[in-house]
Amino acid sequence: MIVVTVAGTDTVYARAQIEAVVRGQVLAAADGTAIPHAVVRLAPTGAGGTVHTTTDGVGRFLFPAVRPGEYVLSASSGGFDPGAVRFVVEPREVRSVTVTLEVGRIAVAVTVSAEATVPSTHSPSSTMLTAADLDEMPVPQRTNLPEVLVAAAPGMIRGHDDFVHIRGQEVALNPMIDGVSFWENPHGLFSGGLSPDVIETANVMTGGFPAQYGNRFGGVVDIVTKSGLNMRETGGVTLSAGGAGRRSLSGEFGGARQRFGYYAYGAFSGSDRFLSPPEPWAIHDRGRSGHLFLQLDGRLGASGALRGIVMGDGADFQIPKTSLDREVRPAASARQRTRQQTAILGWSREWSKAFVSADGYQRRSRSRLLPADGPLTARADLARELLTVGGKVDITRSAARHTLKAGIDVVRLQLREDLTYDYAGYRDFTHLFAMPHLHVTDQRIAFDERDTGDQASAYVQDAILLGNRITADVGLRVDRYEVVTPATHASPRANLAIEAGSGSIVHASYNRFFVPPPVEGLLSSSAGLTRSIREVAVALPAIDPTTEDQFELGITAALRPIQVGLTGYFRSTDNPVHTTVWPDSRIYSYASFDRGRAYGVELKAHAPGLVRYGLTGYVNYALARVDFDNPVTGGFVTEAAHLTDTNRFLAPMDQTHTATAGLTYRHAGTGLWVGTAVAYGSGTPLGHGETHADQDDADHAHAGGDAARNPEYAAADISFGLDLLRRNQRPRLTLRLDVQNVTNDIYAIAGDTEFSPALYSIPRLVSATARIRF
Repeated sequence: MIVVTVAGTDTVYARAQIEAVVRGQVLAAADGTAIPHAVVRLAPTGAGGTVHTTTDGVGRFLFPAVRPGEYVLSASSGGFDPGAVRFVVEPREVRSVTVTLEVGRIAVAVTVSAEATVPSTHSPSSTMLTAADLDEMPVPQRTNLPEVLVAAAPGMIRGHDDFVHIRGQEVALNPMIDGVSFWENPHGLFSGGLSPDVIETANVMTGGFPAQYGNRFGGVVDIVTKSGLNMRETGGVTLSAGGAGRRSLSGEFGGARQRFGYYAYGAFSGSDRFLSPPEPWAIHDRGRSGHLFLQLDGRLGASGALRGIVMGDGADFQIPKTSLDREVRPAASARQRTRQQTAILGWSREWSKAFVSADGYQRRSRSRLLPADGPLTARADLARELLTVGGKVDITRSAARHTLKAGIDVVRLQLREDLTYDYAGYRDFTHLFAMPHLHVTDQRIAFDERDTGDQASAYVQDAILLGNRITADVGLRVDRYEVVTPATHASPRANLAIEAGSGSIVHASYNRFFVPPPVEGLLSSSAGLTRSIREVAVALPAIDPTTEDQFELGITAALRPIQVGLTGYFRSTDNPVHTTVWPDSRIYSYASFDRGRAYGVELKAHAPGLVRYGLTGYVNYALARVDFDNPVTGGFVTEAAHLTDTNRFLAPMDQTHTATAGLTYRHAGTGLWVGTAVAYGSGTPLGHGETHADQDDADHAHAGGDAARNPEYAAADISFGLDLLRRNQRPRLTLRLDVQNVTNDIYAIAGDTEFSPALYSIPRLVSATARIRF
């Protein structure tokens, strides 16, 4: 029997729905025999206290409820030298650790290894971000989650409308907030979004998904929010200002009183370049956003722990214009606002070998597109609202070499869309300048609908230790979806990690995914509105859910002082979804295509061994291809050729080469630091790439690999900082200067399509920030 005891008053505190499991075995290095009754300690490298346990008769140990972060696990036993390993625990993972002890010698110090053996079965491309990592980013880049994540992991591509595309997924990011998955796209055009400043850790996953993860699978962002239980009456105020009218003010404070913890955050930001504009310069592009966040935690002793979160987020912004708009139709000034309110109440309780957590959650999201005025413009008026109410329960149980986990999640969605689109003014504009245009019946489309639906999900998974070098995570997830197009689907998952020696781990996985249609614009996209487009002239079916199969094979290796991960993947998709932008508006609808595929190789490297020299750094690189197969199978589309073609074409988010890298140096004595970040992209296709009407034409000419593309780009940022008034290595005041796009090379993020404008990067912008901590 394993007995867990707590050393001191602080614990490695777990909160509902973010818990991880650390387990393993203590062995003799000489012959691999188990060491019973060894003392095992788990200590966080940051805030928090140490927990310890004793191994059972076959040398096994278990810590059932561990919050994410970096830890040192040490083991000791009479007659042996102590040993230790250092590793990072991710939310909800089962981390298996083997500690080997040498026969005892006199006066030998504990040696801490760089990495634990038999690590997570998550993809080698997955990336764990901490609050410290986020603090190193320029403040203007931390205004929304997609901006933060675009450089976090390999293969993240910024495409049209500033969406972040991952492995062929256009609606790619699935944020989980303390274990709760909400349905909204985190992009600012669709929702108020979560402020990155309230994140304690964020695990960006692109593969190797256990069965507990559902909904969207381009990239799951598993977020753990900050808790006052880890802050000890601390806080701070941050003020930033810079070019393009960018300014922000934020503050946070958190602490604990006995068994009660509290954390509060508030922020305001504004910019004269809120969205990426259709020309290198920004016209009619002002915006502002605000965030409020409150989290309360309570320890109930033997009854478990409670956690409550309330947050409100919102933005008001202008829709960017072109210089031609300003000259010919100055009143064509559309605006948009988003509002979002979220509440989560969670409970958890742990036993020596088991952990139970339950959450109830609610969110109301609203978005309103206000129409432009004057002649020669389309008048687009759109109101969308989504009410989400749900609950989930998860149970984790460990026994011998197995860690079983099962759970259910039931959610009700209440959707409303009210859309009015008057095309007449823009038709006159296109005739005046001989531009591409549509023919809309009666020049007007109107839609107003409400609907209510549900989704129920259940899963079971088992993390199995197959010997001392192999970990397998196998599971099954079943989803019943009943919004617009009902469907039931079973998704098997199998993930494997094998220690190959010398710190190398081989990863392999097969994941089946069930992806409900994007909730934004779902009703109007599925209402057959294409019958009003004369070029299409028929009502297309509703959007069906997407199903996918993903295969991965990769390796991670410790090449001191560098950790390297290399992953190859192939993803095959039925009914992949692509956005459609209504002409001269920011109304977004969706169309589903017959099939899609994405495949590539990703490289990730970071240098933990250089921290002792004040250096931290990372490199991400992806070689990828993404293509879709016509015809369109449902939803809303304005290009009639997609209904009759059967060709394969490059997806708009296809980019052959994508790379990001960063390096920071900190001088411990003076508090001075300097950092740089670079990004490279080989360019996304113009339009839908080169298509081929003949299905067998040169095997689709490699899916249009010779298609015209946006020019390649390379951009660099540099930051300088000074930490002042330091106390116990914690600065009371930090001053920093950020220069983004140092070379002032303004590049096209996405090019013009028939009805979608181009998007351009920021010019060189300088910002200054002061942060006061108390």
